[in-house]
Amino acid sequence: MIIYIDLLLNKLLKYRQSLGLSFFFFGAPIIYFLRDGLKLAPNSTAFTAVLTIGSLLLAFPLTIKKLYQTNTLGYLLCIAYSIIAIFYLATYAPNRGWFTNTTVEAVYQALILLSMFIFAGTSINTLKNNFLLFSLIICLIGGLSLLYYILRNPLYVIGMRASISFGGDDAVSSMGNPHIYAKSAYCGVVAGIILLKDEKRLLWRLFYIGSVLLLLLVVALCQAMAIILITGLFFFFYYLTNINAHNIYKGLKWVFGWQGILLFFLACGGIYYLWEHTRFNEYFINVSSIITDRIERIVTSLTDTKTASTVKLAGDDSASTRVTNITNLFKSINERLEDGDWLTVIFGNGYHHKYIDSPIFQTLNDLGIIGFVVFTLIHIILLIWVFKEIFNPTCNFTLFTAYVFLVTVIQNFTMGMPYDYQRWTAIIFVARFALNYKRVPVIKAPKAALTT
Repeated sequence: MIIYIDLLLNKLLKYRQSLGLSFFFFGAPIIYFLRDGLKLAPNSTAFTAVLTIGSLLLAFPLTIKKLYQTNTLGYLLCIAYSIIAIFYLATYAPNRGWFTNTTVEAVYQALILLSMFIFAGTSINTLKNNFLLFSLIICLIGGLSLLYYILRNPLYVIGMRASISFGGDDAVSSMGNPHIYAKSAYCGVVAGIILLKDEKRLLWRLFYIGSVLLLLLVVALCQAMAIILITGLFFFFYYLTNINAHNIYKGLKWVFGWQGILLFFLACGGIYYLWEHTRFNEYFINVSSIITDRIERIVTSLTDTKTASTVKLAGDDSASTRVTNITNLFKSINERLEDGDWLTVIFGNGYHHKYIDSPIFQTLNDLGIIGFVVFTLIHIILLIWVFKEIFNPTCNFTLFTAYVFLVTVIQNFTMGMPYDYQRWTAIIFVARFALNYKRVPVIKAPKAALTT
């Protein structure tokens, strides 16, 4: 028994950083399933904090010989933004007390600073071989937990946005946040597709394919339009960058080989059974109609020139509210400039001054032009690296990191608060690894690659 425990501990120490960071970034669906789905600690912030911070601390470098090289400008800008946010929280928070919980926000900022140190003390060599597999498994467990929850909920109807309600109230499934589960599922899809590319073993290929299909189902059920858009962009860029004569030949050879033919007949048999002996056809048509309708309403909200109230009736309520908030922000800036109030334009209106539901524009409102410029420059610098990596990947880990960052970019325009630790730890993680790595031939030095 002691031998097995020792082996388990050695494996945990070997993979702890990959396991800890993958759970930190993608384990939220599992946390909410345990917390609210199984009602272990309904709506408990402490339960969420313990698992989230605990997973981050699991990756804490035990022997700090050095801090590894980062994207210097990107990391410095992240530090600058954190300093600005902390300064505003301490001295310039007009809604402190009813909109700004100072203690919670201070913990968020401390978590952001802690993550900067942990990421800088983590070598890419400890993550590049195992991080994707751990991420896929964690995302898959999160997706399965969501499917289990909605299947056990008698009040859930296909067509509702799938999520686990905060507090575990089965009667109000829609009270959860579907974006959490959709984002995790998208990241699992990316990990599965990238791992599938180089996998030769049949069982592992079937596992990756099955995982990707299941997680795509989760994305569809969550109906998070931003994630659906990003998923489409991922497949477009991924296959655009992998189309060549050799890959086409390999793909056709696999499709018309015995594995492809077997998978085809299994898929046809499964679809036939679902279509003829279940209500799958009704569900499929219903979900497709809902997704199409939501896309049309979002487009209407963004393009209709009617009054705001009319747009809210004709289009998507969330999108139209966001457009109205952004429009009012620029009207307010224009009025302040006309009145000669330059200070609030340059320095902003204070921490959590107003909820706009678009982090980049809320930064302009809260932290002024200075904070907005820092926030924008970070995205420009990191996006340059992202597209370089997409079209000329260094390794699977950096390619995965690049594709996952696209979610954060879109969400920084479309939802949430700019000070959330989830988005900033994602930004900092990319800034840590957004480098031009030296490619060492695997045959000559298999253990020396990616030493930055």
